Amino acid sequence: MQDRSFLKNSLGSKRIAENVYKRAQRNVPAYKQFLETQGTKAQVPFNQLPLSDKKSYALVYSFEELLAYDADKIYAIARSSGSSGNSFYWPILKSTSRFVGLKTRIFLERTFAVHQKKTLAIVGLSLGSSLGGVSFSGALNNMAANTPYPFWVFCPGVQHDDIIEMICKMNPFVDQIILFIVPSAIAHLHLKANEFKRSLPLEKLRYIVIGEPFPESIRNSLQNRAGIAEDTPFMFSMYASADTGGLGTESLASVALRKLLYRNQTLANSLGIKSPIPHFFHFIASNTFVEVVDGHFCVTRWQGIPLVRYILYDLVDLYSWRKLRKAILTSDNLDSQDEALVQIIAKSSAWLPDILAVTGRSDSCLILLGTNLTEYMLDEAVKCEELHDILTGLYRARIVYEEDQQYLEFKLELRQGVTPDEAVSGSVYYSLVKILGRVQPEFLDDWKRVFSAWDNVPGKRILQLNFLPWPALSQATEKAIKQRGIVSP
Repeated sequence: MQDRSFLKNSLGSKRIAENVYKRAQRNVPAYKQFLETQGTKAQVPFNQLPLSDKKSYALVYSFEELLAYDADKIYAIARSSGSSGNSFYWPILKSTSRFVGLKTRIFLERTFAVHQKKTLAIVGLSLGSSLGGVSFSGALNNMAANTPYPFWVFCPGVQHDDIIEMICKMNPFVDQIILFIVPSAIAHLHLKANEFKRSLPLEKLRYIVIGEPFPESIRNSLQNRAGIAEDTPFMFSMYASADTGGLGTESLASVALRKLLYRNQTLANSLGIKSPIPHFFHFIASNTFVEVVDGHFCVTRWQGIPLVRYILYDLVDLYSWRKLRKAILTSDNLDSQDEALVQIIAKSSAWLPDILAVTGRSDSCLILLGTNLTEYMLDEAVKCEELHDILTGLYRARIVYEEDQQYLEFKLELRQGVTPDEAVSGSVYYSLVKILGRVQPEFLDDWKRVFSAWDNVPGKRILQLNFLPWPALSQATEKAIKQRGIVSP
């Protein structure tokens, strides 16, 4: 029997959400018009309000109509990545960023003990108008200017040559180097360092990543290569969008939880948490209300462009941290190999913020003979641990047809020195089939019943693999804000 007592429908204050709704209805022309088009003209209970999204709201009305009445308090504008098909410009109020430098300092002191260790922070995120790079560079520079201890900041953006050069130059002077980067760029950075014959101090590198989900095998691989113990803070992901700003962050305990469920599938199944295992972000957005409505993750927040029940197309569940923690610690499905991770969770506070369990984009999907294969499922397969020595983890996937036959085509980037011979092709093919079958049982059933009959004829395999040499795909990480695996036909 599955224990789902930790599941919640919403996080944050419903009263704050109702206040945002009433203010928007009175003062935001676009929202008043939107409600009228949805047939909502009078005050109605919050849970009866229509849902909105970028397509139905932000892209419909003029910028002027969308702005909050306190638009004179806007201090910056950020551009979304456009990875969903449409880029947009989001104004940021001063009130939402007033203490960002202090909050960043508190987080880094608690997480990486930067007040006790000489630290270099490198912002390897896209700069210009992107939210992540601009926000982190501003916050870190503000922090560095006001700390009494050694703390250096370098903001080269996605110039990986400069990142490698600075790591090597500063290595003798610092105890640790924190990289702010998208996860898909990490492998490229290390491969490029190898190409330049530059040795990176793996034991000093720490990571804060945003923009993309990643399978836990990537963190495990990096941590093992660096020789970093499980209970040492190493790599943390943060959850944010240009639409809403920051919403959540991992902790040492929530990372341990994800590692535990990744290793112990029986435990994950007992909790009703399916593979691929989501990221567990502590909900840290003050004055924000989030909810799951008919499977959609919705955000209500007063900001430069106020949002009411606005859909972010990510697959998200909401959990009580206290109840989830208790369910883990009292489970009958733990074994001796879990002890180190269980101890990290046990030592954590039961009163950490509640959890946004984020799997990945919910609107990015390929349909293969009636079976849905989402981008996060493809990520889990291509970036699986057993293919780390063959593939960089970057790929492009699409559905193709040969006459009336449908196939799933992959472009896969090989690591340096790997030759795409028959043995490599077969190994990659069967690994992809196995992992896709684990995360999407419908695919496994189809493969057993139908697709496997063609496995001995490479040109007829259900997965058509096209191998590319590094850095054919990786070089895009030095230009694009984030990487998407599914491409249009």
